[in-house]
Amino acid sequence: MGEFINRDEELTRLRELYASDTAELAVVWGRRRIGKTRLIAESIRGRDDAVYHQATETTTKSQLDAFVADARETYPDIERLQRDWETLLEYLITRDAIIVFDEFPYLADADSELPSLIQRLWDHDVEDSGVTLVLTGSAIGMMYDLTLDGSAPLYGRISQNPSGKFPISTLDFGAAMEFFPDYEPTEQVFAYGVFGGVPHYLQAVDDTQSLGENITRTLLQQQGSLHEEPEHILRMEIDEVNRFFAILEAIAKGNRTRNDIAGDAGIDTNSSSYYLDRLEDLKLIEPDYPVTADPTRSRKRRYRISDNLFRFWFRFVHGRSGRYELYDETAYSDLIEPQLPDFVSETFEQLCQQAIPTLYPNLRFLERPGSWWHQEHEVDVVGLTSAGTLLAGEVKFTTQPIGFDVLSRLREEATLIDWTPPEGGDPEYEFALFSRSGFKRSVQEAAAEDDTLQLYSLDDVVRTLK
Repeated sequence: MGEFINRDEELTRLRELYASDTAELAVVWGRRRIGKTRLIAESIRGRDDAVYHQATETTTKSQLDAFVADARETYPDIERLQRDWETLLEYLITRDAIIVFDEFPYLADADSELPSLIQRLWDHDVEDSGVTLVLTGSAIGMMYDLTLDGSAPLYGRISQNPSGKFPISTLDFGAAMEFFPDYEPTEQVFAYGVFGGVPHYLQAVDDTQSLGENITRTLLQQQGSLHEEPEHILRMEIDEVNRFFAILEAIAKGNRTRNDIAGDAGIDTNSSSYYLDRLEDLKLIEPDYPVTADPTRSRKRRYRISDNLFRFWFRFVHGRSGRYELYDETAYSDLIEPQLPDFVSETFEQLCQQAIPTLYPNLRFLERPGSWWHQEHEVDVVGLTSAGTLLAGEVKFTTQPIGFDVLSRLREEATLIDWTPPEGGDPEYEFALFSRSGFKRSVQEAAAEDDTLQLYSLDDVVRTLK
């Protein structure tokens, strides 16, 4: 088991719940492979009052037997008790135990009364107890129905201070880079663009090998550890995957609007909402709006695949295994490497947006910086500030330095952004250019003469986010 990375906030909150003198209920949820089990294991490491039980799909009797086997390591007397959930949980409540049900939906699926039983215990039996109950789950929809929905049996019982709600997301770029510290900044951006922020995927990267060797070994080869990962995850979450696969492949090709996605996938536009909403619930895709738009009212919604490895897999791997076998050792260099910069450019654009608040510490941004588009016009990076400044930026991930034409176009496009500062009037503009490969002399000279223009290299962005 590798080094535990970047869950410090969640770890601290869990340990605060464990230390409480009152009963606490925590819910930890997130998609598979995200690191929930590792977080819980780290939180109870070295404790002598914790019972950890990882549930499986089986009968209630088998689950009870397995739970007792886990619990008796810490509380041997539990072996002598009657094997039903009420008796076992009442016993552990009186001992102020920490009880972890990992993959709780499996337990609830086998015994539909268990959530209501826990509700009754929480309402009547835990008043004088310091027990902590932690429920985790990868089936996000089921966890919501069981614990977070207003009609759920456990709704309202989750701890409030500190919050017992733990939605576990992917690691950000800075934390992900700890998995391959020996890569140079450009290699790190490429690696993050392919493998994303899921710890399980990042652990597969060996930074003593090139990115191409890692992609070939883990994703292209049929025996690779991640070769079937997206398909495996989707089949565990969704019964009929064909239309979901078609939608993800359509987005991976570059289709962003609902109409374009549905058309490419061969699905009726009206029925596509069901599939898009389901993928959004699973945190595999996310909606994207112009930074000036109100997401609750705007119809300018675009979609993108939120997991980089899924995006790579549906762009380059799905349905292409035979072709890679035909090319054998040259599959990566011939079929993927020439397209990879264009593929990773989307990730670099997002990293530039994330770096803006740190690069401009004196500007107070009203919203998280994003992008803006309208019809054929688009600006890669846009930040709106309380002081009335509009920051507009262009991102290039090519092997060519940025020329003056890019700057001229950015200045023109920025004036098309329909935004009125909070105090009224017209915005003031600042400009930023982000380049993987530097800037032509004309751009450098323009920046030297213009305080409103800043130039940032890939190294600047990476350094800012670490």
